Amino acid sequence: MTPSSEHTGDPELAAQIAEHAKTGNHHIAAFTIADGETTFAGLGADEHEEFEIGSVTKTFTAGILAERGLEDTTVGEIIDASGSKLADVSLRELADHTSGLPRLGNPGLLTQFTSAVTGSNPYAGPTREDVITDSLEASLEGRGEHAYSNLGVGLLEELLAIEAGTTYEEFLDTHVLSPLGMADTYVMTDGSVPPDAPRGLLPDDGHAQPWEMGGYNGAGAIRTTAADMVLYASDLLEKGVPDLTWVAEDDGSYVHGGATFGFSTMLVIHPKNRQAVFVVGDSQQEVETITAHLVEELA
Repeated sequence: MTPSSEHTGDPELAAQIAEHAKTGNHHIAAFTIADGETTFAGLGADEHEEFEIGSVTKTFTAGILAERGLEDTTVGEIIDASGSKLADVSLRELADHTSGLPRLGNPGLLTQFTSAVTGSNPYAGPTREDVITDSLEASLEGRGEHAYSNLGVGLLEELLAIEAGTTYEEFLDTHVLSPLGMADTYVMTDGSVPPDAPRGLLPDDGHAQPWEMGGYNGAGAIRTTAADMVLYASDLLEKGVPDLTWVAEDDGSYVHGGATFGFSTMLVIHPKNRQAVFVVGDSQQEVETITAHLVEELA
C-alpha cells in the first residue's frame, strides 16, 4: 500500500504531506489553522471525506464532562456502586485513565487480538449495561497511576448520559455537534455506517469493519470529516482545552491521537499560538510523522 498520488486542496500543504507520508499510508486528509486562516489539503481525499477518528473521540467526552462541571463527582453519586471499589472514584479519574480500571471489560484482550488479525469490529457486542457491570465488578489496579482504559471512558460516557437523563449520542449532538454545525459527524452505533461509507484499509489491502459500538461509544466511535474537525478545533482554540484526557506538551500544545483497525488520526491544539493541526488517514499506518512535520512548519 502506498500513499495516493492525487493531491487535493492547497498545493504546498499537500506536497508537505506527500513528502512525509510512508509506505502503508493511503488516503490522507489534513488541515492547519494559523494566523486566523485554515488550510486544507490531502492525498486522495479532501476535507469532506469521512474517516474514523478512534480515541480522539475521548476529547469530545472529556469536553462534555468539563462543561457539566462534574469532574469531582464520584461513580457512586450517579449509580448504585455499593460493594464496588469504584464507588468513590471520580469522573476525572475515569477521563484521565487513573481510576485503576483495566483497559477493557469482557471479552477483553483476546477479542482485540483476533479482531486485529481479521479486521473485524472488536467492540461489537458489549452493551451499555455490560460496560457498567464490567466496571463495577473489576478490580482496580494502581489507582492514581496512568493506565489507559477504554473501559473507564466507556463508563464515563454512560455516567454522563445517566446523569443527564439521555443517551451519549443525543448528549453529544445537543452539546457539541449541533451547536458547532458539525453536520457530517456522527457516533457509530450498531448499523449506523452506510454500506457505501469509506472503510479503512488493512495491511493486506482488505477492508476493516467499521467500529460500530454499543457500550464504548464515548471512547472511540466518532466518524467525521476534516471540514467538521476544523469547527471543533476552532472552538477549542476559542474556549480553551479542558484539563482532561489530552496530553499536555512542554511547548504549550495539547495532543491526542486515535486509531482503529483501518484509520489513524492526530489532533494538535496550541491555544497560546492560536494554531491547530489535524491529520487523518484511512489505514493503520501512523500519521504522527506527518503531523509533527506540519506542527514544526507552523512554529
